[in-house]
Amino acid sequence: MKDMDLRQPAHSFEMRVNRPSTLLRDEVLSKLRQAIVNGRYRPGERLLERDLCEALGVSRTSVRESLRQLEIEHLVTVEPRRGPQVAVITEEVARQIYELRIVLERKAVALFVERAPPAAFAELRDINERFRQATSAGDLETRLQLKVRFYDVLFGSAGNAVMHTFFRQLFNRIGYLRSRSLQDMRNVGQRAAELDAFLAALEARNVAAAQDAIEAHVRSLGENAIAKLRSEADEWQLRPVRL
Repeated sequence: MKDMDLRQPAHSFEMRVNRPSTLLRDEVLSKLRQAIVNGRYRPGERLLERDLCEALGVSRTSVRESLRQLEIEHLVTVEPRRGPQVAVITEEVARQIYELRIVLERKAVALFVERAPPAAFAELRDINERFRQATSAGDLETRLQLKVRFYDVLFGSAGNAVMHTFFRQLFNRIGYLRSRSLQDMRNVGQRAAELDAFLAALEARNVAAAQDAIEAHVRSLGENAIAKLRSEADEWQLRPVRL
């Protein structure tokens, strides 16, 4: 596979680091992580230090530190003679991630109903409505952001910070699959109905029904993601990745 020009974004995303806002190393890491999760850099693409330094406006030291952390998070792999590249997800890894998502999300739902304040229920409903509006407007960037926010509210209000952090890392690993899935408009109605059923059960404090609804939603997403992996296997030149 020919190396792609890393300076050409898949869609709009501002890479330049704004030094005064946070610690430099944290912002560099955040920018690179977001660029990978949102699909600016595709699975299998080499991450050339000189290109990243130019895009971010930082030193090689900052870039290298961030790449090492992203390797720990399974978003980047390092191969001999190729250097860092965006991790490729195989069908088996994707299947396992979605299976684990079901376990975590069912537990988060139970804890959310038990611990979340009323405002958190209302915020989930508001996020879902804004997501629907962004879908109608064809706004992919906003939809990606709202999906992240939806799960931050769900897990953040469940009162288990360790589980929230673990889920966020898992969620990031399938960021490119989520981006590709959201571009597919064929199942928009089904996805909306799944989330509506989930929110209705959640607001009724019906834990079992809400858990079943979120599980059905995640299973559907997982099946769609694996189907896309199969269809794009030749394009990505898939290679196994360690769990």
